[in-house]
Amino acid sequence: MTDERPVQNFPDSYSIKAVGKDQDNFAEFVVALVREIVGEDSPVSHTARSSRNGAYVSITATFVAVDQQQLDRVFTEVSAQPRVVWVI
Repeated sequence: MTDERPVQNFPDSYSIKAVGKDQDNFAEFVVALVREIVGEDSPVSHTARSSRNGAYVSITATFVAVDQQQLDRVFTEVSAQPRVVWVI
């Protein structure tokens, strides 16, 4: 069995979804963290969706990654934040 991954092209647009408590400007926190990693000159757009009971919010941040290392860093650093419940 071979471990074949889909070919990823760089630079290209990618998205990350982070879920956390809907408090303390969680959306701005996630977007600022992604922007810090990809660079201030790279646009980061986002959408937000509240959970049914309003306790949590999911943030989908879309950005341009220049290489696999940068993409991995975004996922690793966002996942490592105590405010983030999970990331996909």
